[in-house]
Amino acid sequence: MLFVGIAILIVLFISTTTIEKTLKSIEKQNSRVIELLEDIRNEK
Repeated sequence: MLFVGIAILIVLFISTTTIEKTLKSIEKQNSRVIELLEDIRNEK
């Protein structure tokens, strides 16, 4: 039973880390898109 609990904790930790990395990359992409849109707007 203890082993199952530890396994669940490990899976949760790994998935949380993966989600965090994904969110950070999405955040970077969003800021880049915003920069590009501002550049386009400023050129007009």
